[in-house]
Amino acid sequence: MENEMTAEQFNREDEIDLRELVLVVLKNWMIVTLVTAAISAVIAVWAIVLPDQYVAAAVAVAAKRSSGEAGQMAGLAAMAGINIPTGGSDVNLINYVDLLVENTSFCEKIIEREWIVQRLQTKEEIKKKEPFIYDTLTLAEYWKFRNPDTTAPNWEYKYKMAQINKLRSKKGKFMSIEKDKVKGTIEIKTRFQNPSLAYSIHEYLIEYLKKYIESDYLNRGKEKREFVEERVADARMSLNRAESYLVGFKEKNLAAQSPSVILEGERLQREVVLKASVYAELIKQLELAKIDEKKETPAFEVIKEADYPLYPSEPNRKLLILIGIFAGIFAGIFIVFMKEWIISIRNA
Repeated sequence: MENEMTAEQFNREDEIDLRELVLVVLKNWMIVTLVTAAISAVIAVWAIVLPDQYVAAAVAVAAKRSSGEAGQMAGLAAMAGINIPTGGSDVNLINYVDLLVENTSFCEKIIEREWIVQRLQTKEEIKKKEPFIYDTLTLAEYWKFRNPDTTAPNWEYKYKMAQINKLRSKKGKFMSIEKDKVKGTIEIKTRFQNPSLAYSIHEYLIEYLKKYIESDYLNRGKEKREFVEERVADARMSLNRAESYLVGFKEKNLAAQSPSVILEGERLQREVVLKASVYAELIKQLELAKIDEKKETPAFEVIKEADYPLYPSEPNRKLLILIGIFAGIFAGIFIVFMKEWIISIRNA
């Protein structure tokens, strides 16, 4: 009985506390309203001032391009007793895109290239359906970089690196990637305040990335093959020398039956056998290197191409204003409670 009474008392006290809190908020509704209005207005102005961002995005996935010549070579190698795996290795696209975005040579190509930039139309021009006007600009002209001080030391390098650093900056997010771990895909984005510039640089990035991956893998295969070819040539010369020494030794000692001559002949014979086995193994490695160079070339496949951004993707002004309203309400309630708490301390 006493436990039931205690539970009822607690419930009543909770109800009283909740009612008091609601009454306090209602009593100070003017403060809550003013704070909400002020914060909402500030965020609304900030959302309006934020420039529109146009985003071009494509979804890519690792792919493999098979080679008919590689298949034929693998079959011939199998007949010779060499087992060649037909599968290729996956390409880590995120690593490649990261490397490409940080690649100074690639960034130089972007900042030195002239891009076709569409002039943004006013509301009146849109209503009148005026034709678009295009300009040809470099990124320095588009970003309105100040003219460099040509009297300063290394001014050309500093001016170029200032543009590259801005292009690479994570704050601007001009080029970025997002990984989908579930689907195993990546989304490659370019983000600019101009739709034609965002789309043009995105197309250039995709094409350059394809060539970058393919050339990188082809160069690896070529370097490996050339290295093994050099080792094969060295092994062939060494084997020829050993065989010549053995032939000359036998010709000089046809009738000799002394133990020292027999031991020397056996030693030279073992040396020839050893060098012949090394040479045969290197020949196998050379065939493997040739097949690796010709077999499936890793690349990437764009499974969803980027669309021309007709409308800005960012910022989401409605969401920002909604967040501002909720933030204002919570801030107003917090100020009211702080005010009541200070009053209660003074009264105490």
